[in-house]
Amino acid sequence: MAKNKHEKDIKQLKQDVNQRHIDFYDKTLSILNFILDEYSRELTRADIEFLDMPKNSTNVLDFLISSIGKIQKGQRLALGMDEVDFEDSEPQINIIEGVDAKKI
Repeated sequence: MAKNKHEKDIKQLKQDVNQRHIDFYDKTLSILNFILDEYSRELTRADIEFLDMPKNSTNVLDFLISSIGKIQKGQRLALGMDEVDFEDSEPQINIIEGVDAKKI
């Protein structure tokens, strides 16, 4: 009985930690969304030709995109979205021995 309670405690702990991860990723994504919106406005207001964009600006965008990718990966992991259960979708073939094809 103590083992069963211990397993339930561990299961609940895993659920709690996983929920905190989901909350963290949601909050971080919200912050990155705000940063990206503000940075986009800043770039739009700046009088810069596209080809003359400072290297720092492209580095910031690259950092934001990389961060969003990491958040997405963490969220998918925490939500179990990448867990793939293999499902055999092939039709079942039954073989009948001793059947004469000419009599079918």
